[in-house]
Amino acid sequence: MHTDSPVPALLPPYMLVLLGLLTFAAAPAAAADTEWRNVAGPVKAKIIRIIDGDTLEVDAHPWPGHAVRVSVRLRGIDTPERRSRCAAQRVAAQMARNQLERLVSGFQSVELVNVAGGKYFGRVLADMKAGSRDIASAMLESGHASPYRGGKRHKPKCAVKL
Repeated sequence: MHTDSPVPALLPPYMLVLLGLLTFAAAPAAAADTEWRNVAGPVKAKIIRIIDGDTLEVDAHPWPGHAVRVSVRLRGIDTPERRSRCAAQRVAAQMARNQLERLVSGFQSVELVNVAGGKYFGRVLADMKAGSRDIASAMLESGHASPYRGGKRHKPKCAVKL
């Protein structure tokens, strides 16, 4: 065999077969991953606790006899942060949390719709209905939430920091 050839040596046939199998196997895995990034729902869920005005912890019941405990971020809204340096924002955050609690109280379960996973810090993003009421819309109507379409959130100015 001549080693100074500018043409690279060809891969042995078994390597070509192995590369082909790996490529073939990766395609369905990628398709399955994409397919399960969103679940249309509805998925019945029991509320475990209200975290803040736009996030709840639930036991979701995607199929009979199984539950998944997960934090759910409500799609399309943003509420003040409880950990804000601004006292007024902390008060507004508590009011938003209380409003969310009022909206879902009395319901044995809620429905999660258009559930998406991924970039939400261990949470899923979803629309949520309690009875026939869309909870995010109700939060917007109450004035305790503002519309949110993704991207960087606007930080409110605070006159007094505590």
